[in-house]
Amino acid sequence: MAGDHDIQHSAREQESSSEDLVLRSIMRELDENMREVVGAISRENWDLVAEITPLIADHPEPPLSEKTRILRFVGTDAARFVGHDRQVHEAAMEMGAKARQEDGEAVIEAFSRVQKHCLDCHQEFKEEFRLHFYGE
Repeated sequence: MAGDHDIQHSAREQESSSEDLVLRSIMRELDENMREVVGAISRENWDLVAEITPLIADHPEPPLSEKTRILRFVGTDAARFVGHDRQVHEAAMEMGAKARQEDGEAVIEAFSRVQKHCLDCHQEFKEEFRLHFYGE
């Protein structure tokens, strides 16, 4: 009987994991915002950079049920996973502050840190997420 429960739980987890996580749509939106920042930086449009950075720093979060699934999956690495997000937030907030000061060099440095923290998270978690949640 207990074995049947495990099989049912595994099937439910696999079935639900084949659906797109809200996290995936959040990542797509972050990608669009990062691309817009690149364009704004290249045009030295500091107002636009300052307008976009809160969308990166304070991006939406997945619903609680999804967050729970994600944190359960990352397990003991949850602090590192959350830490990457915090570092992205901090660097993006600095990028916005520097854009409001029209300090292009500091904006670029902060943007570089945003990208570095995104890359660090992706290198540590992205492939495992894709495999676990999407079978990719």
